[in-house]
Amino acid sequence: MEQETLERLRRGDAGAYRDVVSNCAPRLLRLAERLGHPAQEAEDLVQDAFLALVRSVDRLEGRAAVSSWLTRVLLNRHTDVVRSRVLDRSRRPAAPDAPAPADRDEADRVRAALRRLPEAEHHVLLLRYFEGLPYDEIAHAVQAPLGTVHSHAFHGLRRLRALLEEDAT
Repeated sequence: MEQETLERLRRGDAGAYRDVVSNCAPRLLRLAERLGHPAQEAEDLVQDAFLALVRSVDRLEGRAAVSSWLTRVLLNRHTDVVRSRVLDRSRRPAAPDAPAPADRDEADRVRAALRRLPEAEHHVLLLRYFEGLPYDEIAHAVQAPLGTVHSHAFHGLRRLRALLEEDAT
């Protein structure tokens, strides 16, 4: 099925692009928002991923699902945006952090703790527990061996638990 889709994309079949967009866009948009991007920026990241597909379709080898490839592109673009923000902040005087509201609900606490994890663990946990992807697809998306993905999930969950317990005290 993936090879057929890839061949249709290479031929410029508009229906194939429509199918890929309708199947992948909602999940990619959710992922971008869960990575902390506001709605418009999340849409831009998803659009960037699809533009990369159009530009690179002839170079895709078909070893991974197109959806995994698009996820990888979105994660790379997310990393670029975050790096750019860090550079911008380092050029400005530091502003004090806003205090966290005392009545944050559990979901906000988990999202905040997730953002404090190392990037690799953050990505793996989002893809596994929020997007429901199987570990083999996550491995393709983050371009890491399957064992490394399992390790990131294990250590990420352990760190997440510790961060949540720390926040509760």
